[in-house]
Formats: sequence, structure tokens, C-alpha cells
Amino acid sequence: MKIAVIYFGGQYNHLIVKDLKYLGLNAVPITPEKPAEILKDYDCIIFGGGPYSVITELNKMGNAVDYVLKTSQPKLGICLGHQLLAKVLGGEVAKATKPEYGLVRVNINDEDTILRGLPRSINAWESHTDEVVTPPQGFRILANSENAKVQAMVNKDNTIFGVQFHPEVKHTEKGIEVFKNFIEACKK
Repeated sequence: MKIAVIYFGGQYNHLIVKDLKYLGLNAVPITPEKPAEILKDYDCIIFGGGPYSVITELNKMGNAVDYVLKTSQPKLGICLGHQLLAKVLGGEVAKATKPEYGLVRVNINDEDTILRGLPRSINAWESHTDEVVTPPQGFRILANSENAKVQAMVNKDNTIFGVQFHPEVKHTEKGIEVFKNFIEACKK
């Protein structure tokens, strides 16, 4: 399986590739200035984190909007990637009332897909000042935290996923399981 990992300059992006390679997958880092057509040869796409705000800086994210709208593969957004998916697909992203940094307790309300097999709550690594306030139409919320109501979301087809936390960081409990669950979704 070949997975495109979109790099937006986030400090943990290389860990996504490392985790996927650990799972035996062909993970390829892609920078967003490349045209969307380059993604046609990949089985699924992961959008990593980064320093941008999708509220005011989408123009700094290269062809990211095209990557969301012009590809049909399963997608996983992590942190900034989660916010990108929500914003481009019609959800609402805003400055966080209480930004989250470091370990945060994430409550899992629906572990049906990307969170399958995880306990009812986990400690997860966070690093964000923006957050998804309202997911796009047709998405459901899978997890929340004390300060962020959309910690994880999925579309009705179980093909587009977003997580506010960083499953690739070792401090996140069961992070590798999130990637395994996404790989299963990519196979369908």
C-alpha cells in the first residue's frame, strides 16, 4: 500500500512516515506545491500538521485545497490536516477559546471507525491554537476533550477522517492503533 503524507512543515510530520514504515507501508512525504495529479498513484492520503491557520493562511498551503477536493482516496487529517479537511469541506474552524498543548484527555464517544478498539478515553498529544468548531455536513463527531468538542470526526462513507491530536507522537496512547484503523479503511 502506498500512502502520501502531505508535509506542511509540522514538527511531527516525519514521525507519521516513520510509524507507517514501521507498519510495513510505503509512506511518501509530499510537499503541497506539487500538482494534485501526483496523488493519483496513492492508495490513501494523510494530511500532517503545520504552523499555518486555515482561517487566514490557506494561500500558504500550496495545492492543499485541490488535494482535498480533487482526490477520491481515503483521507486522514491530523491537527492542521484535520482543520483543513473541515474547512475545505464546509465545516467551521475558529481560534480555540482554550488552545491545547501537551497531554490532553480525549474522550472517545464513538470508536466505530478510526478509533476502533481504543479505550473510552486516552491521553493524547496536542499542539493547536485553532480548532474545528463544527464538522462538515455529513460528518459525525467521534471524540472530544474538555476544551475541544471535535477531537475526531468521520464522514458518513467512512472515507474521510480527522483527528485534532497527534497519533504519531509517542505520548499519545494507542496512536499506532489509529494508523492501523486508517489502513483498514484504505483497503475497503
